[in-house]
Amino acid sequence: MKRNRFELLQQIRRRRLDACRLQLVGVGQCERVLSSRLDEMVHGVRVTFAEQREAVEAGGVDVSRVVDCRRRRAELQGACDMLSRRNGLVREVLELARTNLEAAVREVDVIGKLVERAAV
Repeated sequence: MKRNRFELLQQIRRRRLDACRLQLVGVGQCERVLSSRLDEMVHGVRVTFAEQREAVEAGGVDVSRVVDCRRRRAELQGACDMLSRRNGLVREVLELARTNLEAAVREVDVIGKLVERAAV
């Protein structure tokens, strides 16, 4: 009877372990997507800044082009800031998911040892 309880507990802990693995994969994927978007936004800011430099260095100042570049750069920078904050939050969740996975692995190991002892 005792062995059956341990085996049931072991099954429950293995399901939790599987859920923790899935969570880690999902959060990791989200983090990669956000990092990729952030890289694209940072690149867009650099390109816009280069365009603005060209508008000023072209032997004169193209005011409308400079204004447009500054506006786009401000929009992109705002989006970068937002993505950076989101990415920070996702990293925190990723660390929590790793911690949960480590705890789940330890629990499965402990329950496995208890099942072995109960079998003896």
